[in-house]
Formats: sequence, C-alpha cells, structure tokens
Amino acid sequence: MYKVIFVDDEIQFRKYLHHVIDWEAYGFQVCGEAKNGLEALELVDKERPDVAFIDINMPHMNGMDLATAVKKDYPGTFMLFVTGHSEFEYARAALKIGVSDYILKPFDKEELIISLTKVKSIIEQARLEQDNTKKERLVWKESFLNLLISRECEEEHPQIAEQLELFRLQGGGMRFQVASVEIDAMNEPLLDSREIRLRQYIVANLLNDIVKPMSTMYLFNGPENRVILLLGYAAEEAGQAAFCLDGLRKLCAMIKRHNFGFTVTAGIGTAGDGIAAIRKSYIESIIAIRNKISLDFGDVIRYEDIQSRSSSVGFYPHEINENLLVQMRQHNEEEVTSNLDAIRQYVETSGLSSDSIHMILAGLVSLCLTYIHEIGKKPEEVLPEDFSPFREIMKHSSLDSAFGWIRELYMTVLRQSRSAIRTKSGKTLEQAVAYINEHYADSALKVDDIAKRLFIQSRYLLKLFNQAYGKSVSDFILDTRMQKAKELLVSGRNLRLTDIAEMVGYGDAGHFSKTFKKYTGISPSEYEATLTK
Repeated sequence: MYKVIFVDDEIQFRKYLHHVIDWEAYGFQVCGEAKNGLEALELVDKERPDVAFIDINMPHMNGMDLATAVKKDYPGTFMLFVTGHSEFEYARAALKIGVSDYILKPFDKEELIISLTKVKSIIEQARLEQDNTKKERLVWKESFLNLLISRECEEEHPQIAEQLELFRLQGGGMRFQVASVEIDAMNEPLLDSREIRLRQYIVANLLNDIVKPMSTMYLFNGPENRVILLLGYAAEEAGQAAFCLDGLRKLCAMIKRHNFGFTVTAGIGTAGDGIAAIRKSYIESIIAIRNKISLDFGDVIRYEDIQSRSSSVGFYPHEINENLLVQMRQHNEEEVTSNLDAIRQYVETSGLSSDSIHMILAGLVSLCLTYIHEIGKKPEEVLPEDFSPFREIMKHSSLDSAFGWIRELYMTVLRQSRSAIRTKSGKTLEQAVAYINEHYADSALKVDDIAKRLFIQSRYLLKLFNQAYGKSVSDFILDTRMQKAKELLVSGRNLRLTDIAEMVGYGDAGHFSKTFKKYTGISPSEYEATLTK
C-alpha cells in the first residue's frame, strides 16, 4: 500500500477526496489530512507519506511554499497539486520545484485514477531501481512468463511444472488467453530506457486497475517493449474473455483521452486449453496488432475478427504508378495527390491484408526513390539523414497516418525537384516538357521542332532528357501520349478509337492500336474493358 495524505483548507473537499474512490482497491492507504501548510508539514514528518494531494491557496502556508519545504526535507514524497483554472499557471510553475503532477478542479473519478496511475508508476520505477532483490524477483518472473510465450513448453517437465504451480497456472481444465499491448511510436529516437519503462508501468498499472478478473491474471513486459496480459481461467469462466476485451478498450480510450503523450494498440489471441495455448494465443495477438492498418476495428483487434475477414492481395493497376511517375516528372502536385488518393481509395475498398498494404507502401517509396535518381540526386540529399523506408512504413498504424506520410514524402521530393531545375538547363528542360504537354496531339511533333522553339540544338535537348529522365525525347513524347490515351479510354465519354488516336497525335487508328499494344501489352479495347469493369 502507498500512503497518501490530503492538504486542503476546505473540509467538504477533503471529505470528497476520501470517498471519490476506494483508495485501498487502487493500492493506497489514506493516513491523514491537513487544513493548511503548517499542519501538513507536521503530518508529513509523522506519516512520511508516499503521495500528498496539495491545494495551492491555503492559510498560514500556501501550497507552493509547502511543496518547496517537502521537496527539500522529504524528497521521497510525491506531490500532486489540486487546483482551479484560475491557479493553473501556478500549478504549471510548481512542476519546476518538484511537484509531480497537477489535477484541475472539478475532476471526476477517472481523472483521479489517471493521476494516481502516473504517480504510482513513477514510485514503482524509482523503488525498483533502488531495490536489487525486488528487481531480481521481477526479472525472474518476467523471464519465466516470457518463456511461456516464446517457445513450446512441456507441462510435464519437472522444472516447468514447479514454476507453473508457483504461478498458479497448473490444473486440469484451465484455459489460457493472451493479449498484447503495443505502445505506439516506441521507436522514437529520443526515447530513453527510463521513459520506455515508465510508459510500460503506466500501461500495466492502468490495466491492473481496469481489468480485475475473478481468476489468474499476470501482467509483464514482453518482447519489443510490449505489455503482455496473460489470463488463466476455468472453462466455466468463459466470460473472462469478454471482460478482458472491455478492459482493453477502456484502456486505449483512457490513454487517448487524457493525453499521456502516447497511444496504445491491443491485440487479443484466442483462448485455448493447456499451457501450449499460451504461446499460440500470444502469436495470434501479435498478428492481430500487425493487422491494425488493414482493419477498421479501432485500437483493439481480436485475432478471430481477422480470421473471419477474407483479405485480397494488393495488386492495383500498374498504370497508376506509371501515371504517378509521369506527373512527378511534370511537377504536377495536383495530379500526384490525385493518384495517391486513388491508391488510398483502392486500399480502403479492397479488404487487403497488412502485408499487402505494406507492400503497396514500399512500392510507392521505391517509385519516389526512382524519381530522386532521375533528377540526379541522392536520397540522402533530399530525405532526412536517418531515413529508413522499412522503419517509417512499419510505424504507421492507420491508413490516414501512412498515406499522410507518403503524401508528405512525395511533396518534399517535388519541392526539391523544383529547386533542382532552377538552373538554366533546368528551365530549358521545364519549357520543353511544357511544350510537349501542349502539343502531343500534333502527329508531326518531332525533337527538332521542340529544339528550334527553344533556340537550342537537338543534341543538347536529347542530353538534357537523358540526364533528367533516363530516356530520349521521343520516348518521353510516347509516354505522354500513351498516358493521355489511357485516360481517354476510361473517361466514360464513349469516344471512338479514331477520335482518341487523333487526340493523342496519331492520324491512323491502326498505327495507334499497334503502338498502344506494344506499349501496354494489351489492345485499347482490352484495356478499356479491363479498367471499366
């Protein structure tokens, strides 16, 4: 039990604090109260509380002076300021003199529990670092529980059986279920081990307060900084699974609502009989978490929901990527954004697995890197020094976040690209591309015509295109015509083939059809039928 005192000059508020929660149920023992700072100092000296709730405005000695004195003489006492909105700036200033946190009046039961959880986590972390025996016991406990989730264990093995009995995980007819809680963005470069451990304490303490099963429950730190919840219950207590689900949903909502500085995602495996079910359920819980980006189930995902949903393979029309690269070359931000939105729409409506979505995102990053090389740049010249495509892709747990990042990546590269073409040769190249975009419908358009228009030699123009795009001017004109033809074929305007041919610079429909099939691998009519199904 952690000892707690209340310091406030209003007797009604002290009474409210006494009864707002069942303090002992949350691991706290109320050991006294004081109506001013001087009384509080005597009480602190007598009781040596772990936590003190302190009002700011009090007679004889205000909360700020009291906090300063307590911090000096009793540094092990954690202080929480209880303050009104008019005193908010005082409360913020108090953090600088050693006050652990503050809570604004009026507050409800949930807000109080959140503040207590933060303080309890800090106390536990500090005490663990000072108590080697307790630290060793925790390491031993976590080592064994991690053994159960990381490898197959034989219940009959003498040492395993002994440990199972000690942990009350042994007995005929027991069912086991595992939930894994992943603290999002734990790969942030500025996070140190103490901060990671504190976040784990907060999650574990909240879970311990929220999920109170009738049977066996263990909370421990698992691989990759996850917090693992292991439930063990008799077959007739199947309702524990539903209770676990409700508790995890409440956990995710509370952390999001009270702005802890991080969010969490929980995956729940299926329940099973015997010790072997623990590892199986753990693996399922991790699979569930990894599928968050592909599902609309919120922050808590059950493995059984994934199983009941059929997932498609992530292949969208390759023409979208081709068009995306063309629009990048033309520095058309609006069309680039439109193409990315089309890919996002495809992903949203296709029921893809997380692996397929990650594959699509990787393809989009690869396309962007291709363009960076086309403009004669190295990735490290355009992107952040520590840019890691795999790490960036995997840290996004929602489509909004992932495609927001992809869009920003493309816009960053486009801005760099525009700055790269501000040179004289770059401006010449930009003018040539603009001319092609305006005159691709002219069947007589040739390299010489463009060069004369720009008052340069054809050989110089060819060199510019080869350096910038890795292709000739003729190939660039062909790309532009074919992309426009594709748009016209699926525009829904019911255009005749001869009309489309003329609109993209071909006087003969037969020649256009042969060129289109050579370029795409299918005829114009097949392309139209495929894309308009």
